[in-house]
Amino acid sequence: MASRVSTTRKTSTAAQVAASQIALAGSNYLVLALAARHVDAAGFAALSSYYLLINTVGRGLFAAVELETTRAIALTAATGAGDGVARRDAVRHTLTLLVGALVIVAASSPLLGRIIGSGVSAIGLLAVGALAMAASYLVRGPLAGHRRYGPYAATFWIEAGVGLAAAGALVATGVDTTTPWIATFALAPLVAALVLARAAARPHHAAAPAKPHETTAGRDEATGRGTRAELLWSAALLLAGQGVWNLAPVLVSARLADAPALAAGFVTVAVILRAPVLFFPSVQALLLPAITTMVGTGNDAAVRRVTRRLGTMLAAGGVVWVLLAVFVIPTVAHLVFGATITPPTWVLAVLAVSTVVGAGAQIVQAHLVVARRQSGVAMAWIAALAALVVAGLALAPPITAGALGQLAAAVIVVIILGLVRRRVISPGSTTRAPR
Repeated sequence: MASRVSTTRKTSTAAQVAASQIALAGSNYLVLALAARHVDAAGFAALSSYYLLINTVGRGLFAAVELETTRAIALTAATGAGDGVARRDAVRHTLTLLVGALVIVAASSPLLGRIIGSGVSAIGLLAVGALAMAASYLVRGPLAGHRRYGPYAATFWIEAGVGLAAAGALVATGVDTTTPWIATFALAPLVAALVLARAAARPHHAAAPAKPHETTAGRDEATGRGTRAELLWSAALLLAGQGVWNLAPVLVSARLADAPALAAGFVTVAVILRAPVLFFPSVQALLLPAITTMVGTGNDAAVRRVTRRLGTMLAAGGVVWVLLAVFVIPTVAHLVFGATITPPTWVLAVLAVSTVVGAGAQIVQAHLVVARRQSGVAMAWIAALAALVVAGLALAPPITAGALGQLAAAVIVVIILGLVRRRVISPGSTTRAPR
Protein backbone atom coordinates (compact mmCIF):
# COMPACT_ATOMS: atom_id res chain seq x y z
CA MET A 1 0.00 0.00 0.00
CA ALA A 2 2.81 2.38 0.93
CA SER A 3 4.55 1.59 -2.36
CA ARG A 4 1.38 2.42 -4.30
CA VAL A 5 1.00 5.75 -2.48
CA SER A 6 4.66 6.57 -3.17
CA THR A 7 4.29 5.77 -6.87
CA THR A 8 1.15 7.89 -7.13
CA ARG A 9 2.88 10.78 -5.40
CA LYS A 10 5.88 10.61 -7.74
CA THR A 11 3.60 10.52 -10.79
CA SER A 12 1.64 13.50 -9.50
CA THR A 13 4.85 15.42 -8.84
CA ALA A 14 6.20 14.74 -12.32
CA ALA A 15 2.91 15.81 -13.88
CA GLN A 16 2.83 18.98 -11.79
CA VAL A 17 6.33 20.05 -12.77
CA ALA A 18 5.82 19.14 -16.43
CA ALA A 19 2.54 21.06 -16.53
CA SER A 20 4.25 24.17 -15.20
CA GLN A 21 6.87 23.94 -17.96
CA ILE A 22 4.18 23.51 -20.61
CA ALA A 23 2.33 26.51 -19.20
CA LEU A 24 5.46 28.67 -19.37
CA ALA A 25 6.27 27.57 -22.90
CA GLY A 26 2.69 28.20 -23.98
CA SER A 27 2.58 31.63 -22.38
CA ASN A 28 5.85 32.68 -24.03
CA TYR A 29 4.63 31.59 -27.44
CA LEU A 30 1.29 33.29 -26.91
CA VAL A 31 3.08 36.53 -26.05
CA LEU A 32 5.05 36.21 -29.29
CA ALA A 33 1.87 35.49 -31.27
CA LEU A 34 0.09 38.50 -29.77
CA ALA A 35 3.08 40.74 -30.39
CA ALA A 36 3.22 39.64 -34.04
CA ARG A 37 -0.19 41.26 -34.52
CA HIS A 38 0.62 44.52 -32.74
CA VAL A 39 4.19 45.49 -33.70
CA ASP A 40 5.76 45.86 -37.12
CA ALA A 41 8.05 43.29 -38.73
CA ALA A 42 11.22 44.92 -37.39
CA GLY A 43 9.74 45.06 -33.91
CA PHE A 44 8.73 41.44 -33.97
CA ALA A 45 12.23 40.47 -35.15
CA ALA A 46 13.70 42.41 -32.23
CA LEU A 47 11.32 40.76 -29.77
CA SER A 48 12.03 37.28 -31.12
CA SER A 49 15.77 37.96 -30.98
CA TYR A 50 15.48 39.07 -27.37
CA TYR A 51 13.51 35.93 -26.54
CA LEU A 52 16.21 33.69 -28.06
CA LEU A 53 19.04 35.68 -26.48
CA ILE A 54 17.58 35.59 -22.98
CA ASN A 55 16.91 31.87 -23.27
CA THR A 56 20.43 31.20 -24.50
CA VAL A 57 22.30 33.33 -21.99
CA GLY A 58 19.86 33.48 -19.09
CA ARG A 59 18.56 29.93 -19.01
CA GLY A 60 21.91 28.64 -20.22
CA LEU A 61 24.14 30.22 -17.60
CA PHE A 62 21.94 30.38 -14.53
CA ALA A 63 20.32 26.98 -14.85
CA ALA A 64 23.81 25.70 -13.98
CA VAL A 65 23.41 27.16 -10.49
CA GLU A 66 20.07 25.41 -10.08
CA LEU A 67 21.52 22.06 -11.13
CA GLU A 68 24.55 22.36 -8.84
CA THR A 69 22.44 23.56 -5.91
CA THR A 70 19.92 20.77 -6.48
CA ARG A 71 22.69 18.16 -6.45
CA ALA A 72 24.44 19.64 -3.42
CA ILE A 73 21.32 20.03 -1.28
CA ALA A 74 20.02 16.58 -2.23
CA LEU A 75 23.37 15.14 -1.12
CA THR A 76 23.27 16.97 2.21
CA ALA A 77 19.77 15.62 2.83
CA ALA A 78 20.95 12.07 2.06
CA THR A 79 23.98 12.34 4.39
CA GLY A 80 22.25 14.20 7.22
CA ALA A 81 24.26 17.43 6.90
CA GLY A 82 22.88 20.96 6.92
CA ASP A 83 22.38 22.86 3.67
CA GLY A 84 23.80 26.23 4.74
CA VAL A 85 27.08 25.81 2.85
CA ALA A 86 25.28 24.74 -0.33
CA ARG A 87 23.00 27.78 -0.13
CA ARG A 88 25.89 30.19 0.37
CA ASP A 89 27.73 28.63 -2.54
CA ALA A 90 24.62 29.08 -4.68
CA VAL A 91 24.50 32.81 -3.95
CA ARG A 92 28.22 33.21 -4.63
CA HIS A 93 28.06 31.25 -7.88
CA THR A 94 25.02 33.18 -9.05
CA LEU A 95 26.75 36.50 -8.48
CA THR A 96 29.83 35.28 -10.36
CA LEU A 97 27.81 34.24 -13.41
CA LEU A 98 25.67 37.38 -13.26
CA VAL A 99 28.78 39.57 -13.41
CA GLY A 100 29.97 37.52 -16.37
CA ALA A 101 26.63 37.89 -18.13
CA LEU A 102 26.59 41.67 -17.59
CA VAL A 103 30.14 41.96 -18.93
CA ILE A 104 29.10 40.03 -22.04
CA VAL A 105 26.07 42.29 -22.52
CA ALA A 106 28.20 45.43 -22.17
CA ALA A 107 30.92 44.18 -24.50
CA SER A 108 28.39 43.04 -27.11
CA SER A 109 26.19 46.12 -26.94
CA PRO A 110 27.13 47.42 -30.43
CA LEU A 111 26.15 44.11 -32.03
CA LEU A 112 23.12 43.61 -29.79
CA GLY A 113 21.96 47.11 -30.58
CA ARG A 114 21.63 46.18 -34.25
CA ILE A 115 19.58 43.11 -33.32
CA ILE A 116 17.17 44.32 -30.63
CA GLY A 117 17.48 48.07 -31.09
CA SER A 118 19.99 50.65 -29.94
CA GLY A 119 19.69 52.76 -26.84
CA VAL A 120 19.87 52.29 -23.11
CA SER A 121 16.38 50.79 -22.83
CA ALA A 122 17.00 47.86 -25.18
CA ILE A 123 20.42 46.91 -23.82
CA GLY A 124 19.28 47.69 -20.28
CA LEU A 125 16.43 45.23 -20.62
CA LEU A 126 18.95 42.51 -21.49
CA ALA A 127 20.74 43.29 -18.22
CA VAL A 128 17.44 43.25 -16.34
CA GLY A 129 16.54 39.97 -18.00
CA ALA A 130 19.85 38.46 -16.91
CA LEU A 131 19.22 39.61 -13.33
CA ALA A 132 15.70 38.17 -13.42
CA MET A 133 16.94 34.81 -14.70
CA ALA A 134 19.66 34.76 -12.04
CA ALA A 135 17.11 35.35 -9.28
CA SER A 136 14.64 32.77 -10.57
CA TYR A 137 17.17 29.95 -10.81
CA LEU A 138 18.69 30.86 -7.44
CA VAL A 139 15.23 30.35 -5.92
CA ARG A 140 14.55 27.07 -7.74
CA GLY A 141 17.73 25.25 -6.71
CA PRO A 142 16.91 24.82 -2.98
CA LEU A 143 13.30 23.96 -3.77
CA ALA A 144 14.31 21.18 -6.18
CA GLY A 145 17.08 19.94 -3.86
CA HIS A 146 14.57 19.41 -1.05
CA ARG A 147 12.03 18.00 -3.52
CA ARG A 148 9.55 20.77 -2.79
CA TYR A 149 8.12 20.52 -6.25
CA GLY A 150 4.91 22.39 -5.47
CA PRO A 151 6.66 25.74 -4.89
CA TYR A 152 9.18 24.80 -7.58
CA ALA A 153 6.43 24.44 -10.18
CA ALA A 154 4.79 27.60 -8.86
CA THR A 155 7.78 29.68 -9.98
CA PHE A 156 6.98 28.73 -13.58
CA TRP A 157 3.23 29.14 -13.14
CA ILE A 158 3.73 32.66 -11.79
CA GLU A 159 6.16 33.57 -14.56
CA ALA A 160 3.66 32.34 -17.14
CA GLY A 161 0.79 34.21 -15.51
CA VAL A 162 2.68 37.48 -15.24
CA GLY A 163 3.72 37.29 -18.88
CA LEU A 164 0.17 36.68 -20.06
CA ALA A 165 -1.25 39.43 -17.84
CA ALA A 166 1.30 41.94 -19.12
CA ALA A 167 0.66 40.94 -22.75
CA GLY A 168 -3.07 41.24 -22.19
CA ALA A 169 -2.61 44.75 -20.83
CA LEU A 170 -0.48 45.72 -23.84
CA VAL A 171 -3.12 44.39 -26.23
CA ALA A 172 -5.93 46.18 -24.35
CA THR A 173 -4.10 49.49 -24.49
CA GLY A 174 -3.03 49.07 -28.11
CA VAL A 175 0.71 49.29 -27.48
CA ASP A 176 2.60 48.83 -30.75
CA THR A 177 6.14 49.71 -29.66
CA THR A 178 8.68 46.98 -29.02
CA THR A 179 10.20 47.93 -25.66
CA PRO A 180 7.12 47.20 -23.49
CA TRP A 181 6.79 43.76 -25.10
CA ILE A 182 10.45 43.03 -24.41
CA ALA A 183 9.94 44.15 -20.80
CA THR A 184 7.32 41.42 -20.46
CA PHE A 185 9.96 38.75 -21.03
CA ALA A 186 12.50 40.62 -18.91
CA LEU A 187 10.42 41.10 -15.75
CA ALA A 188 8.17 38.04 -15.49
CA PRO A 189 10.90 35.73 -14.05
CA LEU A 190 11.85 38.38 -11.50
CA VAL A 191 8.29 38.65 -10.20
CA ALA A 192 8.11 34.88 -9.74
CA ALA A 193 11.42 34.85 -7.86
CA LEU A 194 10.34 37.64 -5.52
CA VAL A 195 7.03 35.93 -4.71
CA LEU A 196 8.70 32.64 -3.73
CA ALA A 197 11.98 33.93 -2.31
CA ARG A 198 10.83 33.43 1.29
CA ALA A 199 9.68 29.85 0.62
CA ALA A 200 13.04 28.98 -0.93
CA ALA A 201 14.98 30.58 1.94
CA ARG A 202 13.08 28.63 4.61
CA PRO A 203 15.62 26.43 6.46
CA HIS A 204 15.31 22.65 6.27
CA HIS A 205 16.95 20.51 8.90
CA ALA A 206 18.50 17.21 7.96
CA ALA A 207 16.72 14.08 9.14
CA ALA A 208 19.89 12.38 10.42
CA PRO A 209 22.88 13.96 12.21
CA ALA A 210 26.40 13.56 10.95
CA LYS A 211 28.28 10.62 12.42
CA PRO A 212 30.56 11.49 15.38
CA HIS A 213 33.53 9.65 13.91
CA GLU A 214 33.25 11.32 10.54
CA THR A 215 36.49 12.83 9.23
CA THR A 216 36.90 16.41 8.05
CA ALA A 217 37.04 15.21 4.45
CA GLY A 218 33.83 13.29 5.07
CA ARG A 219 32.15 16.38 6.46
CA ASP A 220 33.23 18.40 3.45
CA GLU A 221 31.83 15.74 1.16
CA ALA A 222 28.56 15.69 3.13
CA THR A 223 28.03 19.40 2.51
CA GLY A 224 27.73 18.60 -1.20
CA ARG A 225 30.12 21.36 -2.17
CA GLY A 226 31.25 21.42 -5.75
CA THR A 227 34.22 23.26 -7.17
CA ARG A 228 34.09 26.45 -9.19
CA ALA A 229 35.47 24.51 -12.15
CA GLU A 230 32.50 22.15 -11.96
CA LEU A 231 30.11 25.09 -11.99
CA LEU A 232 31.84 26.72 -14.95
CA TRP A 233 31.78 23.47 -16.90
CA SER A 234 28.11 23.12 -16.05
CA ALA A 235 27.43 26.67 -17.24
CA ALA A 236 29.37 25.98 -20.44
CA LEU A 237 27.37 22.84 -21.19
CA LEU A 238 24.03 24.57 -20.61
CA LEU A 239 25.05 27.62 -22.61
CA ALA A 240 26.18 25.42 -25.52
CA GLY A 241 23.02 23.35 -25.15
CA GLN A 242 20.83 26.43 -25.44
CA GLY A 243 22.86 27.43 -28.48
CA VAL A 244 22.05 24.09 -30.11
CA TRP A 245 18.31 24.69 -29.72
CA ASN A 246 18.31 28.41 -30.56
CA LEU A 247 20.93 28.91 -33.25
CA ALA A 248 19.53 26.89 -36.18
CA PRO A 249 16.63 29.35 -36.80
CA VAL A 250 19.06 32.25 -36.60
CA LEU A 251 21.39 30.70 -39.18
CA VAL A 252 18.51 29.94 -41.54
CA SER A 253 17.13 33.46 -41.21
CA ALA A 254 20.53 34.97 -41.96
CA ARG A 255 20.93 32.87 -45.12
CA LEU A 256 17.36 33.49 -46.31
CA ALA A 257 17.42 37.26 -45.96
CA ASP A 258 16.09 37.54 -49.53
CA ALA A 259 13.21 35.14 -48.83
CA PRO A 260 11.69 36.44 -45.57
CA ALA A 261 8.45 34.45 -45.84
CA LEU A 262 10.36 31.18 -46.25
CA ALA A 263 12.68 32.09 -43.40
CA ALA A 264 9.75 33.05 -41.18
CA GLY A 265 8.07 29.72 -41.85
CA PHE A 266 11.14 27.77 -40.75
CA VAL A 267 11.73 29.95 -37.70
CA THR A 268 8.11 29.59 -36.63
CA VAL A 269 8.01 25.79 -36.75
CA ALA A 270 11.51 25.50 -35.27
CA VAL A 271 10.53 27.66 -32.30
CA ILE A 272 7.35 25.63 -31.76
CA LEU A 273 9.15 22.30 -32.01
CA ARG A 274 11.79 23.37 -29.49
CA ALA A 275 9.10 23.91 -26.82
CA PRO A 276 10.11 20.77 -24.85
CA VAL A 277 13.57 22.28 -24.44
CA LEU A 278 12.09 24.78 -22.01
CA PHE A 279 11.47 22.07 -19.44
CA PHE A 280 14.66 20.07 -19.99
CA PRO A 281 16.09 21.74 -16.83
CA SER A 282 13.12 20.48 -14.85
CA VAL A 283 13.74 16.96 -16.12
CA GLN A 284 17.18 17.35 -14.57
CA ALA A 285 15.64 18.77 -11.38
CA LEU A 286 13.47 15.66 -11.07
CA LEU A 287 16.22 13.19 -11.94
CA LEU A 288 19.19 14.59 -10.00
CA PRO A 289 17.90 14.21 -6.41
CA ALA A 290 16.53 10.73 -7.09
CA ILE A 291 19.66 9.46 -8.86
CA THR A 292 21.92 11.13 -6.28
CA THR A 293 20.10 9.30 -3.49
CA MET A 294 20.15 5.97 -5.34
CA VAL A 295 23.84 6.26 -6.09
CA GLY A 296 24.62 7.40 -2.55
CA THR A 297 22.89 4.33 -1.12
CA GLY A 298 24.37 1.96 -3.72
CA ASN A 299 20.96 1.12 -5.19
CA ASP A 300 22.24 0.23 -8.67
CA ALA A 301 19.15 -1.77 -9.60
CA ALA A 302 16.90 1.24 -8.95
CA VAL A 303 19.00 3.44 -11.25
CA ARG A 304 18.79 0.89 -14.06
CA ARG A 305 15.05 0.45 -13.52
CA VAL A 306 14.36 4.19 -13.60
CA THR A 307 16.53 4.63 -16.70
CA ARG A 308 14.66 1.90 -18.57
CA ARG A 309 11.28 3.37 -17.65
CA LEU A 310 12.32 6.84 -18.75
CA GLY A 311 13.61 5.45 -22.06
CA THR A 312 10.31 3.70 -22.72
CA MET A 313 8.30 6.82 -21.90
CA LEU A 314 10.55 8.93 -24.11
CA ALA A 315 10.18 6.56 -27.06
CA ALA A 316 6.39 6.65 -26.80
CA GLY A 317 6.30 10.42 -26.35
CA GLY A 318 8.72 10.87 -29.24
CA VAL A 319 6.40 9.09 -31.66
CA VAL A 320 3.54 11.36 -30.58
CA TRP A 321 5.73 14.46 -30.95
CA VAL A 322 6.78 13.56 -34.49
CA LEU A 323 3.14 12.93 -35.48
CA LEU A 324 2.16 16.30 -34.04
CA ALA A 325 5.03 17.94 -35.93
CA VAL A 326 3.87 16.49 -39.23
CA PHE A 327 0.10 16.84 -38.94
CA VAL A 328 -0.61 19.64 -36.44
CA ILE A 329 2.30 22.10 -36.29
CA PRO A 330 1.80 23.50 -39.84
CA THR A 331 -1.76 24.46 -38.95
CA VAL A 332 -0.62 26.06 -35.70
CA ALA A 333 2.06 28.02 -37.58
CA HIS A 334 -0.52 29.34 -40.04
CA LEU A 335 -3.33 30.12 -37.61
CA VAL A 336 -1.45 31.32 -34.55
CA PHE A 337 1.69 32.94 -35.95
CA GLY A 338 0.39 33.88 -39.40
CA ALA A 339 3.10 31.96 -41.27
CA THR A 340 2.37 31.90 -44.99
CA ILE A 341 4.89 29.16 -45.85
CA THR A 342 6.00 26.15 -43.82
CA PRO A 343 8.92 23.81 -44.56
CA PRO A 344 8.45 20.35 -46.16
CA THR A 345 7.10 17.54 -44.02
CA TRP A 346 10.48 15.82 -43.71
CA VAL A 347 11.99 18.99 -42.24
CA LEU A 348 9.28 19.08 -39.57
CA ALA A 349 9.93 15.43 -38.74
CA VAL A 350 13.70 15.98 -38.51
CA LEU A 351 13.29 18.95 -36.17
CA ALA A 352 10.91 16.94 -33.97
CA VAL A 353 13.24 13.95 -33.86
CA SER A 354 16.16 16.18 -32.91
CA THR A 355 14.20 17.44 -29.89
CA VAL A 356 13.36 13.87 -28.84
CA VAL A 357 17.01 12.84 -29.15
CA GLY A 358 17.97 15.86 -27.08
CA ALA A 359 15.52 14.80 -24.38
CA GLY A 360 17.18 11.39 -24.31
CA ALA A 361 20.51 13.10 -23.74
CA GLN A 362 19.12 14.54 -20.51
CA ILE A 363 18.87 11.06 -19.00
CA VAL A 364 22.51 10.22 -19.67
CA GLN A 365 23.53 13.74 -18.69
CA ALA A 366 21.89 13.38 -15.26
CA HIS A 367 24.06 10.33 -14.51
CA LEU A 368 27.22 12.22 -15.45
CA VAL A 369 26.29 15.34 -13.46
CA VAL A 370 25.77 13.18 -10.38
CA ALA A 371 29.25 11.74 -11.02
CA ARG A 372 30.56 15.33 -11.35
CA ARG A 373 31.65 14.84 -14.95
CA GLN A 374 30.42 18.27 -16.07
CA SER A 375 33.53 18.77 -18.18
CA GLY A 376 32.74 15.73 -20.34
CA VAL A 377 29.11 16.81 -20.72
CA ALA A 378 30.15 20.35 -21.61
CA MET A 379 32.58 19.14 -24.27
CA ALA A 380 29.79 17.06 -25.79
CA TRP A 381 27.48 20.05 -26.12
CA ILE A 382 30.29 22.32 -27.35
CA ALA A 383 31.18 19.78 -30.05
CA ALA A 384 27.49 19.56 -31.01
CA LEU A 385 27.17 23.33 -31.24
CA ALA A 386 30.28 23.51 -33.43
CA ALA A 387 28.80 20.86 -35.74
CA LEU A 388 25.55 22.80 -35.97
CA VAL A 389 27.33 26.02 -36.90
CA VAL A 390 29.46 24.31 -39.54
CA ALA A 391 26.48 22.48 -41.05
CA GLY A 392 24.24 25.53 -40.85
CA LEU A 393 26.73 27.67 -42.76
CA ALA A 394 28.21 25.13 -45.19
CA LEU A 395 25.33 22.92 -46.33
CA ALA A 396 22.74 23.90 -48.91
CA PRO A 397 19.93 24.77 -49.16
CA PRO A 398 19.67 26.73 -45.89
CA ILE A 399 16.55 24.98 -44.58
CA THR A 400 18.13 21.58 -45.14
CA ALA A 401 21.27 22.82 -43.44
CA GLY A 402 19.37 24.08 -40.41
CA ALA A 403 17.27 20.94 -39.94
CA LEU A 404 20.05 18.41 -40.50
CA GLY A 405 22.51 20.50 -38.51
CA GLN A 406 20.24 20.49 -35.45
CA LEU A 407 19.63 16.73 -35.73
CA ALA A 408 23.35 16.05 -36.17
CA ALA A 409 24.08 18.15 -33.09
CA ALA A 410 21.60 16.18 -30.97
CA VAL A 411 22.96 12.84 -32.18
CA ILE A 412 26.54 13.92 -31.50
CA VAL A 413 25.60 14.83 -27.93
CA VAL A 414 24.04 11.43 -27.26
CA ILE A 415 27.00 9.55 -28.76
CA ILE A 416 29.65 11.50 -26.83
CA LEU A 417 27.70 11.34 -23.56
CA GLY A 418 27.29 7.61 -24.01
CA LEU A 419 31.02 7.17 -24.50
CA VAL A 420 31.83 9.32 -21.47
CA ARG A 421 29.34 7.41 -19.33
CA ARG A 422 30.86 4.09 -20.40
CA ARG A 423 34.26 5.30 -19.21
CA VAL A 424 32.87 6.60 -15.91
CA ILE A 425 30.82 3.54 -15.03
CA SER A 426 32.54 0.24 -14.42
CA PRO A 427 30.96 -2.91 -15.89
CA GLY A 428 27.91 -4.09 -13.99
CA SER A 429 27.56 -0.93 -11.91
CA THR A 430 25.93 2.47 -12.13
CA THR A 431 27.33 5.97 -11.90
CA ARG A 432 30.04 6.42 -9.30
CA ALA A 433 30.83 9.83 -7.90
CA PRO A 434 34.54 10.43 -7.45
CA ARG A 435 35.92 10.24 -3.92
